[in-house]
Amino acid sequence: MKIVHLSDTHLGFRAYSRLTERGINQREVDVRVAFQRALRKAAKLQPDLVLIAGDMFHTARPSNYSLIRAYRDLMDFQKIREGRPLAIVAGNHETPRTTGSGCVLSLFENISGTRCVYNQIDAVTFEDIHVLCVPSRGVEELGTTLIEPRPEFKVNVLMLHGMLEGVAAFTESSEAISKSQILRSDWDYIALGDYHIHQILADNACYSGSTEFTSTNIWEERETEKGIVEYDTETRQILFHPIQLARRVIDLKPIHAAELTLQEINDLIAQQAEEAGVDDAIVRQRVYDLRHEMRSGLDAAVLRDLRSRALHYQLTLQAYRARSAAMAEASSMPGEERLTLEEEWRQFAQGYDLPKEFDREQLIQQGLEYLKSP
Repeated sequence: MKIVHLSDTHLGFRAYSRLTERGINQREVDVRVAFQRALRKAAKLQPDLVLIAGDMFHTARPSNYSLIRAYRDLMDFQKIREGRPLAIVAGNHETPRTTGSGCVLSLFENISGTRCVYNQIDAVTFEDIHVLCVPSRGVEELGTTLIEPRPEFKVNVLMLHGMLEGVAAFTESSEAISKSQILRSDWDYIALGDYHIHQILADNACYSGSTEFTSTNIWEERETEKGIVEYDTETRQILFHPIQLARRVIDLKPIHAAELTLQEINDLIAQQAEEAGVDDAIVRQRVYDLRHEMRSGLDAAVLRDLRSRALHYQLTLQAYRARSAAMAEASSMPGEERLTLEEEWRQFAQGYDLPKEFDREQLIQQGLEYLKSP
């Protein structure tokens, strides 16, 4: 049986100030476009079962624009699929604070072949398919609920929205879900959501990752592709299908300004932007060790031009500090960003030349784990 798995589409997500001609936040439109492309790719794969593993919406009360269009998109998708099974589980973003408030996902159960789980751990069945669903609100029930396949069904699937231990470097240990409870070979497939980077945890389990850049720190995932997962229960093969996004996310090479003149800094800012091509992109330029007296000399005309051409141009300035113990203990100036040890490691590892066979993200995550250990 063929399964398509996607998650963390975050419909209704908004960022930056750019609006379309119709007055809609441009990033909200971008996220919807990614969702449509994911559904089109999924339809072409002709799966027997489609799973959306949480955070389909970015908020519990999405805008009318995102809600109405999501309903239309899924209705058209299911029409193409002739109502074949579609299961959706609620993530933390679309889950209201109280159960009495109702969940927006309940509306989608009116679409042919669609079942949604949002309040507690529950199973949905489609003839010979059993899908045990663990929504965000149901994670706290894992300690008291039996999580296992049902042998009377031909295909058993576990779908969960939550963070398993060891997946993300900064997940609190008290919040992480035990891998031993979830990653079991007797499930035909385990569809996970919440982590925005595609990650395979076992031959039958993975995070599909998000379909757009919607996390609180998109720079940490800028080198990863966004897409959907195809899975075959017979061969236990996981295939990732990337989707084309509406715009690029560009993290320009940091400028180390300690030994540079003001003119050289301004030239580098302009040169790096031109070489990368920042038009309509989401861009970050970091400048390290910038002397305080140079800040006012940054070329305002160049920066205005870059901000008008890019969807978003973020200039991050870190003040110069002498490399001494006394200065290290001194308080930072107002508005200045100080890098944590973890951020310094990530910055170093992202710019370090690695052999092609090395997994850069795995190296970064392993280093972060070492930094966390006592």
